Amino acid sequence: MWQANKWGIIALLAGLFAVGAAYFKLHAAGDADLANKVGATGVCAVLFIVGLATFLTARHGNGGDDDAEE
Repeated sequence: MWQANKWGIIALLAGLFAVGAAYFKLHAAGDADLANKVGATGVCAVLFIVGLATFLTARHGNGGDDDAEE
């Protein structure tokens, strides 16, 4: 699994780390409501972007053939 998804896993970890850092920085500044909004939106955005990139990469690597044998 690591070889097939290495860049996706690295991007996911880096994105979640960045969102977590932004969350803790905002929370420490005293704006808990904004920190919660940034955290929730950031996690959703990271999951969507990495998932879409992984899907497109897998589809491109497969030749884009939707009628591939299973």
